[in-house]
Amino acid sequence: MDFLHTAVLLERISLIAKLSTRVDCDAEEREIVAAWISEMALAANEELVKVIFDVNAPGKIH
Repeated sequence: MDFLHTAVLLERISLIAKLSTRVDCDAEEREIVAAWISEMALAANEELVKVIFDVNAPGKIH
């Protein structure tokens, strides 16, 4: 995953969180949203950690 893909993923998380606060969402839908956000955030975090600790990553100061 590159930085652009990670940025898009974070935008999706933000949008899903905003949509879940609408009045017409029930408790079950909010639980689903929470699970999706958790899964996406975990994926983004894993990818960012890979980049942070990759000594050969582009732009990495050695």
